[in-house]
Amino acid sequence: MEKAKFPMPTMTITQGYDVGTHKGAYALDLAGEDRGIDWVLAPFTGTIKQILSASYGNWYWFESNEEVLCANGEVTKLVVMFGHDNKVRHKVGDVIKQGENLCAEGTSGNATGNHCHLEVGKGEYVGTWYKNSNGVYMLYNAVKPNEYLCVPDNYVIQNDGGYTWKKESEVTEPTVESQKLILPATATSWAVYDLKVAPIKENAKANLNPAKFGGLEYNILGWTQPDVAIIQTRDFGKVQIYVAPSTGAIIQ
Repeated sequence: MEKAKFPMPTMTITQGYDVGTHKGAYALDLAGEDRGIDWVLAPFTGTIKQILSASYGNWYWFESNEEVLCANGEVTKLVVMFGHDNKVRHKVGDVIKQGENLCAEGTSGNATGNHCHLEVGKGEYVGTWYKNSNGVYMLYNAVKPNEYLCVPDNYVIQNDGGYTWKKESEVTEPTVESQKLILPATATSWAVYDLKVAPIKENAKANLNPAKFGGLEYNILGWTQPDVAIIQTRDFGKVQIYVAPSTGAIIQ
């Protein structure tokens, strides 16, 4: 799982949350190494969902293709919004891998000095933006970037904006309490299914025989839907299995 990362090799924050043109918004202005034009990197592997090019500048909306691990430990999809690039470098639908050049600092939209405007939204892309009570346009489902983006240990931090940022090495995947599945010895046949099919009768891959072994026990690796667990079997690999209470399955 990818960790959501701060999008520039050098952190220099020139305007923070809820001040100036960011009034009421969790927005940051990033100046990179200096007042020149630096690249802005994809914070995760994702897809360009929207591009606007108008008098107020060039803007990108970029959504993670999968859920990502955030600095605060959450696992979720994210959308980032970048602004002020002097050029439109991509088209909607382009996929950009984590760490690749996504856009650059600029001054489009009458920005004062080369910089990149950054906002982070939690969840999937749901629309362009809205105007808050201060008349500032901001990203939907906005969250504080410093709580969702981590910085690799070798990043150069010239100005952190006064915010606390977690290093990549400090961000670990949340632990999931292990559950066990017990198939009772009274059962002589229990269907299992490949992970990429609907767990219905006609899609059964094979049948387990708990009775033959005096019952079977597995670690639950996850769930594909309510009452459908993922287990690792000896003979059939990683599969889905229906374990609703009515089946007699025991989950501990």
